[in-house]
This record gives sequence, C-alpha cells and structure tokens, in this order.
Amino acid sequence: MYPEVIRKMAFSKEHKDLLLKLYNKEITRREYDRLVQLLYRPAKEAN
Repeated sequence: MYPEVIRKMAFSKEHKDLLLKLYNKEITRREYDRLVQLLYRPAKEAN
C-alpha cells in the first residue's frame, strides 16, 4: 500500500495516522485492529 492509497481509503485523520503507522511497521496488525475498535466502536452506555 502506498501513502497516496492510504490517504484515499482512510475515513478520518486518526485512521490515516494508524494506517501510516501500520504501513511503516511502527505498529502490528493486532495493535491496529485494537486501536480501530477503540476509536470507532460505539461505547457501551452505562446504566
């Protein structure tokens, strides 16, 4: 994946930063998946 492609497929600045870190091997795929889940998964509401 090239950085131009990453810019096009990212759906936010935070996501783009994570994709670039993954591309540059600064984080693992497992870390990427966990961070994306934390960023974009709706938080469970407290009762």
